[in-house]
Amino acid sequence: MGFEPTNRGFAGPRLSPLGYGAQTISSNLGVVGSLSIFSLPVRNRFGSPYYRPAMARFPHVIAFLTALCWPAPLAAQWWDAQQPRGGELQIGLTGQNVTVDQRFLADGTRQPLSDVFNPVLDARLVPQLDSLDAILAQLFPTLGLALPAASTLGDLRYDVLLERTWAPVSLNFGATDWLSAFAVIPIVEGKSFAETQFDSLVANAGDATSAFGEDPDQLFQDLNTGITSLDSLVATGTLPPDQQTRAQQLVTDARDYEAGMAELRQQAYVPTDSGTAGRDLTGFYEELRSGFQDFGVTLPAIPLAGAIPTDQAVALTSGPEFGIQAPESRGTGIKFGDIELGLSVQPYNTFRRRPNGTRPRVPWRLRLDALYRLATGSPPKAERIFDIGTGDGQPDLELRGTFDVGFGSRLWLSLFAGYNIQLTGEVERLITSRLSPIQLGAYVTTVSWNPGDVLTLMAAPRFNLTRTITFSGLLTHLRHARDEVSPVGTVDDTAPFAPADLEQGTEYSATSIGFAARYSTTDWAGDRRAGIPVEIELSYLHTVSGRDGLAPQRDVWQIGLRYYQAIFK
Repeated sequence: MGFEPTNRGFAGPRLSPLGYGAQTISSNLGVVGSLSIFSLPVRNRFGSPYYRPAMARFPHVIAFLTALCWPAPLAAQWWDAQQPRGGELQIGLTGQNVTVDQRFLADGTRQPLSDVFNPVLDARLVPQLDSLDAILAQLFPTLGLALPAASTLGDLRYDVLLERTWAPVSLNFGATDWLSAFAVIPIVEGKSFAETQFDSLVANAGDATSAFGEDPDQLFQDLNTGITSLDSLVATGTLPPDQQTRAQQLVTDARDYEAGMAELRQQAYVPTDSGTAGRDLTGFYEELRSGFQDFGVTLPAIPLAGAIPTDQAVALTSGPEFGIQAPESRGTGIKFGDIELGLSVQPYNTFRRRPNGTRPRVPWRLRLDALYRLATGSPPKAERIFDIGTGDGQPDLELRGTFDVGFGSRLWLSLFAGYNIQLTGEVERLITSRLSPIQLGAYVTTVSWNPGDVLTLMAAPRFNLTRTITFSGLLTHLRHARDEVSPVGTVDDTAPFAPADLEQGTEYSATSIGFAARYSTTDWAGDRRAGIPVEIELSYLHTVSGRDGLAPQRDVWQIGLRYYQAIFK
């Protein structure tokens, strides 16, 4: 999971960190930024002390992920300082696919999202089990049995995968050879895939409606009749002394057992035949039945509960009291993300040939960009841990610079640095735990959200195999500052979670490695050759490490095209 602070990152829709509230994988995932990695709904609290009334919402179930992983975005952009010449229009189309199925914890270990959404149905999620455990704690000592382990209904696991596809269209017009203006219009689609697995083998409690046979009233009547029969025999005093003592003890134990079973019958859940507590109770009762049989008295068999079915387990982790519904496979559809407008300045460029046709031995060029991201995208759903496939509808400012240096005609190096200043806004957010989002007491409220700024560094060594084909290695490092989340208005002090809980894990760093292959009919140094001036690049990035918080583990495939058209000469 994903779960909603977003790391909007440079040049792209935001991703929520897989931490919670993760927004789409970049506009998809908190998980990846906003992994804002999984979409969940919340409803009115029906008077529960944990919640305060909230406007009605229809359940949106994306992958819960939202809350968990927040990936900061890897923008779909070209990692070089190339820019259009004066009077030239650069048209770009990029397709990017991001998937997230794991996140990194603060110590750098990987955690599958299936572990994030792996609730054990214990008293934390099913409070009625507290009442069951209290009864067992009183009953077991009276029967001479060791205290049982805490009751659980089983272990749910949601195998979740978040995917975002992003297709930004960019237009960059060169006003001069050193100044250009650009606009980026992203189109995004997000999906989450979830498969439910329920391990009932670890359950030691089950639904009481499956216990005590088809006619519980008759069963308890037969039990009482059998105990009364032996008690009457003891009252006659006709048994030998040793048999008299044994029969009396059997009656006492049976009455204790009957009283315990009568209490359990009033509970929503009782021990299962297959669980440790159930086996202890059944073993004790079978000894009682055997003892009664020695005196010619038959006691009825008492079946205990069976494990609950999967659909019932899923229902126990969904609904208003959790603020979310169970993860489902879901798509957000195709939507517009946040539009970007910006300026590029290239103060230095010695790559281009001099009038005499020569170049410096070590040519270099520098491009500086500034862009403003408009809040035109679909705002994130409050309940989405990973708001997959949408922009997050909040503005921000980004500054970045790219430096290229050449070493002969075959080798060159690109260096990139970007700083994304994410601006504060008021949004509705699902308030729960980032570490384990399926919690009782989760609720939606309006918060002031100041997403942490994002610093991105990149190095790309390049090798020109031919005049048209270039291979590159990619190394990126991303640092996401801590989000600040505070309530707008009054917050119920008795609620189990506070808006500040959403800050947990939002400060993190992540490193990715990858490769790129480019086909270009333009000169690698920026000169135009005869023919169609076009560049096509395929790249792949894989997150290899993350630390200090909840960082999404992303796999990013990207293919881009740039075409240059002279408008004014």
